[in-house]
Amino acid sequence: MTTSVIVPTYNGCHKLETILSSLESQSIQDFETVVVVDGSTDDTIRFLSSRQTCLKEIKIIEQPNKGRAGARNSGANNAKGDILIFFDDDMKLDPACIASHLHHQSSVAMSIAGGRQILFRQKGDSIFHQYRCHISEKWEQPLLGLQGAVNSVQPFFTAANFSVPQTLFQRLGGFNEALTDAEDQEMAIRADQNGIAIFFLSHAVAFHNDELSIRNYIKRLRQYQRAHLSLSEVFGVGKDVVYPNGDDDALESLSFFKATVYQIFGWPCFLRTAEKECFMKVMPAAVRHKFFDLVTTSNVVYYPENQL
Repeated sequence: MTTSVIVPTYNGCHKLETILSSLESQSIQDFETVVVVDGSTDDTIRFLSSRQTCLKEIKIIEQPNKGRAGARNSGANNAKGDILIFFDDDMKLDPACIASHLHHQSSVAMSIAGGRQILFRQKGDSIFHQYRCHISEKWEQPLLGLQGAVNSVQPFFTAANFSVPQTLFQRLGGFNEALTDAEDQEMAIRADQNGIAIFFLSHAVAFHNDELSIRNYIKRLRQYQRAHLSLSEVFGVGKDVVYPNGDDDALESLSFFKATVYQIFGWPCFLRTAEKECFMKVMPAAVRHKFFDLVTTSNVVYYPENQL
């Protein structure tokens, strides 16, 4: 069983050293590395060409920009491995990450396996980044104790850290290149509709260096929400997506009190308050987390038209 690790990148020259170094530190080294440079305009090609590496084999694919789905598909089409393992270019891998994927793929035939994506923590993290780590851990908690496939709960995997047999990837037709976001969610639902099991690998850990301001976080969640709505309306899938800190109820179904609370926390003054690090620090963590919950949920789920 041969293995190809695929890393798509767009203007990621400043990020690639971390992912490549962590690939070099994997407990298993018998894999091909395919880096897809997706229309980058920075120094990515020069960096990759000049960087010395102890990786067994590295292949660089340069192409016009196709987006994440197209870059991953190109990587798969140029890979020679029986097993494909995909990582985003801003990940730092636990040394046993690849071994965990390969152990699963050798044990469970023809399945998709998504690994953990843990937000990177370090001294000096902002209060809001600490909140995001809390939300991520809270959302992930039910999956850590899950026995068997995630299909029965909700078919999903994160494309930043997952593995799949090459034959299965090609049978599914790869990622949908018409999508610019939520392409992993669409593939997961398509796989589920074809009876393909999807597993969550708690030991296949990758750390994501992704600190955002609350405004950029809200923008990203709005983008995710629009993408999932597109899946529902255009592709007929993704209707049951659960957002990490969203509320499933439509605004009109809320009680008067709850609707009023979300309306108030959508006011610009509360967003500005959430940005004041010195003020938020004096709040107990539970109160702080609830405050961030209300501001983000209001501006993402109920009032996405609010100006930021």
